[in-house]
Amino acid sequence: MRAWKRGGVAVAFVAVTAWMACGQPETHEAQGLQRATAATVTLGDGHCAGVVVGQGRHVLTAAHCVAQESSPEFTNFEDGRRLEGRYVFVDRGRDLAVLELEAKAPVAPLEVAEALPAPGDVLVFTGRYDRPGEPQQVMLERLGRCPSLPDVPAALFTTMDGTPGDSGAPLVDARMRVVGLVHGGARCSIAAPTADIAPEVQRLSQEDAQPLAQGLPPDPR
Repeated sequence: MRAWKRGGVAVAFVAVTAWMACGQPETHEAQGLQRATAATVTLGDGHCAGVVVGQGRHVLTAAHCVAQESSPEFTNFEDGRRLEGRYVFVDRGRDLAVLELEAKAPVAPLEVAEALPAPGDVLVFTGRYDRPGEPQQVMLERLGRCPSLPDVPAALFTTMDGTPGDSGAPLVDARMRVVGLVHGGARCSIAAPTADIAPEVQRLSQEDAQPLAQGLPPDPR
């Protein structure tokens, strides 16, 4: 039975696991969780993670994962496939970056929520496919300032228990929409909110039939 971790204690999540125990068709919740897990990818040599969004041609990740002089980056999928891409948006003040892939990803993309989650909301951290462990049920404790996110008035302070290399991995809400990306902090519990970048993802998705973007744009600071 698949279990969720919260506060270091494994807690059975009935909505996701009942279909497995009873042999019933997969629930909508379980399908959503599997989709979020599949959409979470690793970058390059595995130094960071990201999430496929939009129409499947773009990956959201943390800007601190992007080298100052960016070269093409590979996105790694759970089934072993890889796609090359180039960064088309990098905002280091908000720790957000967008990677444009050479072709559509072989997984279903996730939607980016256009509004911030609220303190007390329960979020999901699926983790990385190349690391052992179960999805975490994460509480959003508060919104506030984080010194390493100078352009973000409402960083997400959560109960997530992460490790180095989780940077750029998504936090999703109950509808499996991306609401934040792992940023850092004590036990990697702070996430950069993604609501402000939702319009940029939509714009890029509308242009995803264009040739792969060249070069790295300057930081919008």
